[in-house]
Amino acid sequence: MNPAQPYGMRVLSALLFAAFTSFALPSAAQDVMAASSAYRELQEICADDRGRLWGVDLCGPTIIVDPTTRGAWASESDSAGVLRNSGAGWVGVLPADAPMANTAVEWGGRRWIMLLAPLPANETDRRVLLAHEAWHRVQPQLGLAAQRGADALHLDDERARVWLRLEFRALATALRSRGRARENATREALMFRATRHAAYPNAAASEAALDRNEGLAAYTGVKLGAGDNADLYAARTLDNFDSHEAYARAFAYASGPAYALILDRMDENWRANLGASTPADLLVARLRPRFGNAGAFRRASESYNGASITAQERTRAQALAVRLASIRQAYAQGPRLELPLISMRMEFNPNQITPVPELGAFYGTLTIRDAWGELRTTEGAVISSDFQRVIAASPDQSGLQGPGWGLSLNAGYQLVPPSPNGVWTIAPVSEPADAD
Repeated sequence: MNPAQPYGMRVLSALLFAAFTSFALPSAAQDVMAASSAYRELQEICADDRGRLWGVDLCGPTIIVDPTTRGAWASESDSAGVLRNSGAGWVGVLPADAPMANTAVEWGGRRWIMLLAPLPANETDRRVLLAHEAWHRVQPQLGLAAQRGADALHLDDERARVWLRLEFRALATALRSRGRARENATREALMFRATRHAAYPNAAASEAALDRNEGLAAYTGVKLGAGDNADLYAARTLDNFDSHEAYARAFAYASGPAYALILDRMDENWRANLGASTPADLLVARLRPRFGNAGAFRRASESYNGASITAQERTRAQALAVRLASIRQAYAQGPRLELPLISMRMEFNPNQITPVPELGAFYGTLTIRDAWGELRTTEGAVISSDFQRVIAASPDQSGLQGPGWGLSLNAGYQLVPPSPNGVWTIAPVSEPADAD
């Protein structure tokens, strides 16, 4: 899944909607062709790659959906007959239970590469996105399935953010360098990474899970989408992430391409030998950076303006403490709705996740579909640390909505009146007893 961004190509949304609602009109036919051009661009990327990067063809069934109207253009039909042949692809409106995100999805008898309209106007950004999501479609057959609940929540901590930003700056320097300078900057990045992992017991495992999921997808996108400019594209991404507000679910979009592109120049066959490692792990084995050397750490930190980063993060931490107190009050102490997570599918913005120690993670925008129905929020919800509950704050008297959120229950479920401390829950509808 790619982070939500203010992508260009705004016209595509309107074009898609026109095509979905009246695709028989001549102008709408042109709109369908505009929507299908992204698929043709993806096919060109796959033809250039010829399966060399990962040993498989990245192309497959592709669907582009407008998240506002749920109107969709697809490269082929679905098994449910929702999509109709327009002569230049299949069009229709996705049902309410169909997932929508930049990712790979199982729907309509296919495993789709799904893309949200509007797509990026910039050609390189668009190609990077196409290749990124195409990798997610083949991810299971590569033996790299994503791990549920693998957010690196420690990355919202003040110290961890300092070390991560130092790592990003070192990686950006490495990508803009060559030869020994490139290797030295990479060693410094790995030193900052190792320092962070030593300070947080679960850091290595949680970061590795995202490195092998979004990190490898992001690398694939940059490698195939940016071509000869891949190093510069990845360095600029790191620059943009230097002031990022939420690293817990998003960091690997920046570091993943960087480490893998650096490794490409040392071992072009590393992907076949990845095993349970990450590209950064393989670089540690090759470059043997010095860990635990206080002098080397201090000099490297100074070269990347670590004092300024430290001051910025201290200010951020002070503001965050106030925000976390407000979230705990609303989602752990105040009136709230708590829903069980049974077989959930979720749509979210990875740039809007705030870890809340001892509670879980706050998601700024979130849609969850589960056995009980759908919860949709634009102003936040909390998922518990164990991924067993989702919590919405301040329900109204109906229990079905609150500030920025609404709950749609399936027929087999009902609301349970709030407990004395104001906690609403749900339960399956009881079967009526047989009459004597």
